Amino acid sequence: MDARIPAGLILLILFQGCSTLSTRMATPMVQSQYISINEETDPVLAQQAIPASLKMLEGLLREDPGNETLLKNLAEGFCGYAFSFVEDTDPKRASRLYLRGRGYAERLLVADGAPEHLTAQSPEQFKGTLQTLDADHLPGLYWMGQCWAGWLMLNLDDLQAFVAISKVEAILQRALAMDESYHYAGPHLLLGAFYGGRSKLLGGKPDVARSHFEQSLNLTQNKFLMAKVIYAKTYAVQMQDRPLFKKLLGEVMDAPADTLPEQQLANAVAKQKAQKLLESADDLF
Repeated sequence: MDARIPAGLILLILFQGCSTLSTRMATPMVQSQYISINEETDPVLAQQAIPASLKMLEGLLREDPGNETLLKNLAEGFCGYAFSFVEDTDPKRASRLYLRGRGYAERLLVADGAPEHLTAQSPEQFKGTLQTLDADHLPGLYWMGQCWAGWLMLNLDDLQAFVAISKVEAILQRALAMDESYHYAGPHLLLGAFYGGRSKLLGGKPDVARSHFEQSLNLTQNKFLMAKVIYAKTYAVQMQDRPLFKKLLGEVMDAPADTLPEQQLANAVAKQKAQKLLESADDLF
């Protein structure tokens, strides 16, 4: 039998290997772009740039499907884009983007050793699996939680949302147990929105929500302005606490633009959202 490998197959193997290698060599540039977007001060420029960046990342991921940096940035990117620029005007599109981000977060968990088809597990099996995850799984777990929670809050009238509630809560609680300070006290912020964005009839827990929001603000020294926006939009509106609503959003509007330099885009978007909420106050109260 001829043991020689055809030249075309050799070239194909080399090409595939080089593509993966090239993708991994490009990872530092991907991270630099990620940092640059977060530091952007002009939300309009960021809104126009982010879709092209996400498609570029998806293209790179085709060459290296298990690349954890790409998976994390895609999960965060789709989630952040949906929240910052889409959900207020096109909730249906935002819902699709949130689920797309959740898919990348789930792939990130699998790349870190978690079982496949995690979101399809029964609630009890799902909660049991979460307990087997460790700190290495936190990025995938957190972004899965944020993406799924974002979708959930836009689809509370969907039967699937009621099925998902217990899973989303379990994810957020597990992330909190792993590291309450992760991504600017994100677990506290998400739990605040999760419990504060629904009426008691739909499972809201205002006292628990307020505690999480206050802890989020304490841990970030009041510098992550989006926490105050979400606090006002969820808890303050649900409780019809107009003074708290105005106080929180007024503090956002008065905060210096460079309050948190590495998150200038998030803070700039927070100011935009705060302004729109203040203008809608008479409709909300």
